[in-house]
Amino acid sequence: MNEKRKVIPAPFAKKPQELLMEAAKSDFGKKSEKRNKRRNYVAWSYFIMVVIPSIIVSAYYLFVAADQYMVETRFAVRNMSASLGNSLLSNLGLGGGGIATSDTYIIREYIHSREILSRIENKYHIKDKFTKPKTDIWAALSSDASFEDFLKYWKSMVQVDLDRISHIITIKVFAFTPRDSYEISKAILEESERMINELSERARRDAVLYAEKEVAKAEARIREIRQKMLQFRSTTQQVDPTKQAEVQVALIGKLEEQLAQLQAKLAETRNYLSANAPTVIFLRNRIKAVTKQIEDEKKKLGNALKHKGANNRAGKGRKSSLSETLSEYEELLVDKEFAEKLYLSALSSLEQARLIANKQQRYLATFVRPYVPDEARYPKRLRNTAFVFLSLTLLWALMVVMFQSVLDRI
Repeated sequence: MNEKRKVIPAPFAKKPQELLMEAAKSDFGKKSEKRNKRRNYVAWSYFIMVVIPSIIVSAYYLFVAADQYMVETRFAVRNMSASLGNSLLSNLGLGGGGIATSDTYIIREYIHSREILSRIENKYHIKDKFTKPKTDIWAALSSDASFEDFLKYWKSMVQVDLDRISHIITIKVFAFTPRDSYEISKAILEESERMINELSERARRDAVLYAEKEVAKAEARIREIRQKMLQFRSTTQQVDPTKQAEVQVALIGKLEEQLAQLQAKLAETRNYLSANAPTVIFLRNRIKAVTKQIEDEKKKLGNALKHKGANNRAGKGRKSSLSETLSEYEELLVDKEFAEKLYLSALSSLEQARLIANKQQRYLATFVRPYVPDEARYPKRLRNTAFVFLSLTLLWALMVVMFQSVLDRI
């Protein structure tokens, strides 16, 4: 009978449980080593991304950044109250209520324009004022900067805010000395006043020029009408056809009255004289003559009558009735009356334009004038340093979270 042999383990052989425990310890050690490496990386990344930049920024604000002085100026563009009854001048922009609003936007854009910077630079040499802090190369303007770079720098050192409700313009000027900030603010205010006065003067000049042109047109129209009337009187040989017509009507009336008397006398004479009597024949001839004269006079009023123009270049007669002549004359009178009224209206507009031109239509109402600041309010060293530190910390934390998420998925 065969018996099973028992396997006797060696004295130093390890049990399976011990092998599992050692493997687990080995894995834990490797994971712990990885965690330690990650922690080191995170610490070094925090030091590089947050600590070192924050130290550099704080050192810049403490030892390098130059003091900046701010001057605040506030003003508004206002119109003088001027009411013009003539719509001609009102349409040209004098006395309107919305002009101050548009001029406010113009001034706001003008303060950041190339023209005002060129004018102020030629007058006050402000480029030298912005290049004074030689050590602060970040805030100061480079001495060899081009004019385009200077314009960009100007926009950063001069802030312009507009309240769209009250239309008040607020200007904040930053400079490196109190006197420089005051002088620059004063120069901006002077140039803004000059600009608004120029706009107002241009509007007034255009209004007066337009009114003068209208007067000249009205004068030319009157001269033209007078020339036509002169030609009409020379052609018709009548100074006033209206009076001539009145005389003609009165003459026809007298002739008709005379004709009636002759006809009555003829009827009376026929009662006691024969038809061949000399008195009857005489009265008949008189009646025919008066009737013919009445017909001729009526033809002058309504039918064609030849008016010979000996001085006419064409050398031909001009056929015209008195009624047609009167109608033509009345048309000339209407044109003359209209031209005279237009001329008087143009003269009135011109006088109003000149009166308004003597007044300043638009002006700057400055209620916060430039001043010399007592202390430097900028840069905000502690606030800017804290802002940089917190921003870098948030950015670093976001990158660490993203990096850990990627590593956990690998």
